[in-house]
Amino acid sequence: MRILHVANFNTHKYGADLYATDRKISAGLIQNGHFVYDFSYRDVCRNESIFKTTKFGTATVNKKLIQACENLNPHLLLLGHSELIETQTLKTIKNNFPEMKIGLWYVDALFHKDKTLQVFKRLPSIDVVFATTGGSYLQEYTQSNTIAAFIPNIVDPAVETGKAFDNSRYDHDFIFCGRDSNDHQRQSFMKKLQQEISKHLRCTFKGCLGNAPVTGYEYIDFLSRSRMALNISRRNDITLYSSDRLIQLVGNGLLTFCPRVPDMNRLFSEDELVYYDNADDLIHKIIYYHKNDEEARIIAKQGWQRAHRCYTAERITRFMLELLFENHFSDNYEWQDVIFHPSP
Repeated sequence: MRILHVANFNTHKYGADLYATDRKISAGLIQNGHFVYDFSYRDVCRNESIFKTTKFGTATVNKKLIQACENLNPHLLLLGHSELIETQTLKTIKNNFPEMKIGLWYVDALFHKDKTLQVFKRLPSIDVVFATTGGSYLQEYTQSNTIAAFIPNIVDPAVETGKAFDNSRYDHDFIFCGRDSNDHQRQSFMKKLQQEISKHLRCTFKGCLGNAPVTGYEYIDFLSRSRMALNISRRNDITLYSSDRLIQLVGNGLLTFCPRVPDMNRLFSEDELVYYDNADDLIHKIIYYHKNDEEARIIAKQGWQRAHRCYTAERITRFMLELLFENHFSDNYEWQDVIFHPSP
């Protein structure tokens, strides 16, 4: 098929976001044998504006997307995070290309209603919405013609190349990469964590507690030299939701600690992730696995194997295409029942 993929490919960051979901999805679609044209909507918007900003290029980028559809005649228009693409543009495309499917994927949290309003407005033109949030938040995205489906965060073996569990030595025993700006609760949590575990092992925090973030290959290299890591999101009580940090950590072979997110154990079992209940439980388990190296390596390896077996770009995009084009599932996808169909 010919697929027009509209997303924020961040070409102006020159590789700093090499592990971003948009590029993984394009890679997976290509691995499934399809032609993919990447439409970097923000870059088009800037390039087509006399002032080189997105503020004054919105009308033009919408016209250029219609032009791209006319040039490519795609079987599928797949939208990523694409808030500048307007409702009327999708209506026009739907009218001009009635046989074409339109899908949308969203990997930020669905509970940020101010950010997802633009998705709601465009639902009448969308055949399937894919999101990394499950439960009632996902169900809200079903409309008369729109299906809402869960997808896990995606691993790409060409990006997540580390096997930390195989290392003979590490520069960091425990790490956390994530921001704490405007989040006093997370800041307090990280301070307590650092104070307690630094008594027993070498811990490093990036992007929080006054430390600079790490991006690009430097981030992948940093993970490869680390033994254990924390995955935690702004909210951890939402069904199946996690930031893509989870797959980056597990996919690079680190022993990963994760709060007990509802239903997350259907994606990763207790033998593949270390789940914790609260800060004290987390501290206890970090120290325990620091002292029990062989047990830690086994869990880290099993988590890595699950990620690279089940949540690859090729497999997840295959699921997306099969649902969009109403084909029988070619595999027994672990998440295939987390699909909400419109009410009859």
